Amino acid sequence: MTTHKAWRLHAPNDLRLDEVETPIPAADGVIVRVEAAMVLSYTNKVVAGTLPYALPPMPFVPGTNAIARVIAAGDNVGHVSAGDRVFLSPHLRADVPDPEPPQILIGLTSMGNSEAALGLQARWRDGVFAEIAHWPAACATPLGGLDDRPATELIGLAKLIVPFGGLQRLNLRGGQTVIINGASGYFGSGAVLLAVAMGAARVVAVGRKREALERLTEAFGARVIPAVVAGDDAVKDAAIIRHAAGGGADLALDLLGQAKSTSTTLATLRALKRGGRLVLMGSATVPLELSFGEMLANDWEVVGQFMYERTAPGKLASLAREGLLDLGKIVVTTFPLADFPRAIAAAAMMQGLDLTALVP
Repeated sequence: MTTHKAWRLHAPNDLRLDEVETPIPAADGVIVRVEAAMVLSYTNKVVAGTLPYALPPMPFVPGTNAIARVIAAGDNVGHVSAGDRVFLSPHLRADVPDPEPPQILIGLTSMGNSEAALGLQARWRDGVFAEIAHWPAACATPLGGLDDRPATELIGLAKLIVPFGGLQRLNLRGGQTVIINGASGYFGSGAVLLAVAMGAARVVAVGRKREALERLTEAFGARVIPAVVAGDDAVKDAAIIRHAAGGGADLALDLLGQAKSTSTTLATLRALKRGGRLVLMGSATVPLELSFGEMLANDWEVVGQFMYERTAPGKLASLAREGLLDLGKIVVTTFPLADFPRAIAAAAMMQGLDLTALVP
């Protein structure tokens, strides 16, 4: 019987590097060797138990996205096999004929407390902060054509997959103008990179930090237009954003994290052209107060989007494979497995295009 090392959370703030048994793959699962695992900026809060998340049963291995190599595949797995490099996504939906299937984020939280969702989480509780991971094959996307890239570059896909889901929901097309609210943040900066790669004619980067926004223009070129807002006057900020958009934008993506005000979200909405669409993926802690009159007069759409569609990881990888997406723009800081506590501290300090990765 073989074993491997894994960081497991036994209780709030009780994180241990354990020697655990290496399982054989379930019929619908794969065993993978982790090459690089993304550390979320709020991992410290997950470990402390201060977020309102439905964590897996303890002890469990935290960690969501990773680049890995398949060691063994279950009997019912046909799309990947031993030796394949894969992108691991944590977004698992139950394979049932239900328009609202139970879903979880592996190694992080259950989406709802239904018996089915909790059962799914109990079965797939462990994440990627380990040498080896057992993963549902449905969430392992092959990375064909990318074997020549280092894992520390490909892990950039993990930073981009969430905003990619938002841009897909926007149905962004080449030549359009798109606003990214929260552009200097962790996912927002990734959205700017993606919007340029996907052919946006103009990307309005909205935020409060002028230097951070100007760095995005330096990194991605003149199509990225900074819009520095104060965040306390939606009318004034809307004028600033609309000016940066050249008279109004086609689309907008809101990625504000844990915002205590939705003023800039409203300003972003008001900077859209008639018939524009706003997709919400942020995590504001206060309501968004919409005006019926404004919504009707402008034919605006406001859409909520959680994560991304099942095929999104493969489509995102294809952008990198075809040279349309420069993952080298992401600044990756790596830590060995034993230094996970230091990686957690570093991740909490990330800004803009930064990414922290654990490299077993």
